[in-house]
Amino acid sequence: MADQHASWSVTAPAKVNLGLSVTTRRGDGFHEIETIMARLDLADIVEVTLSRVGETPDGASRDSPTVRGGDVSLTVSGTAAATAGVPADDSNLVVRAARGYLRALEPRLVDGLRVDITLTKRIPVAAGLGGGSSDAAATLIALSRLLEAPVDLHALALGLGSDVPFFLTSWRAGLARGRGERLAEIEVPAVDLVVAKPAFGVSATEAYALLAGFTPRLRSGDIVAALVAGEEPGWRNALQPGVIRAYPELRGVIAALREAGLTGSIMSGSGSACFAIARSRTEAEAIAADIGAAHSSWLVLPA
Repeated sequence: MADQHASWSVTAPAKVNLGLSVTTRRGDGFHEIETIMARLDLADIVEVTLSRVGETPDGASRDSPTVRGGDVSLTVSGTAAATAGVPADDSNLVVRAARGYLRALEPRLVDGLRVDITLTKRIPVAAGLGGGSSDAAATLIALSRLLEAPVDLHALALGLGSDVPFFLTSWRAGLARGRGERLAEIEVPAVDLVVAKPAFGVSATEAYALLAGFTPRLRSGDIVAALVAGEEPGWRNALQPGVIRAYPELRGVIAALREAGLTGSIMSGSGSACFAIARSRTEAEAIAADIGAAHSSWLVLPA
């Protein structure tokens, strides 16, 4: 096992969904989906520090009782837009990921172990950008580096959420099927985007409850070909119609991106963030600044 007065920092990127199909409801209550998940350069930072209870991470004395089964603490910092609504208790996926990893270890490795996690947020919550899932995967990755043990990270990740397994990979993009656990790497070109999130969020649970109907399978080959050619991708998000009916303001977000001259304006995942493709980073930065100035309550940024 690694040095127990050690830290490991992991970048936790956001993602967008380059199209999303929901083809049926499964017997286990989840939905059968097909989607291309693509990483963004927008990212959180997760730093995990190990120590023994009774010591600070730098080895100094700390007055604290021995904690059986490990002790996990979480500190959240970052931008106001990203930290709003982020819990720092056991409901946070980061804490759940850490506790799940510790439970998978032999008890002798865990007793008295303290895990201090610092989460620096830049990805807004309830946006369909995968921030919580990415943070959870980053936590598992950090712990696997610090506590080298035969732990099935994929199984732990899937137990935390359908998007978490993708973030265990280093792929730029992946085609996800099933409930998101059946993954295959897919090559997509690097493109510049403008991402716009209104002031409200939408949870994945709510978005699926609002599902308007099942859709055909994703035409992933056509999407990639359009991206390579710089053409309108023509992608669809099966969750978008139901979410827009509940939150009509999203029509304005998608329209603002389209009217700025961007292509492929669409909601990402379960929302509420939307995005569209720019021709260059310079264009993305300029349009993001213009839309942000016109809609001060939105979070708008190039990615």
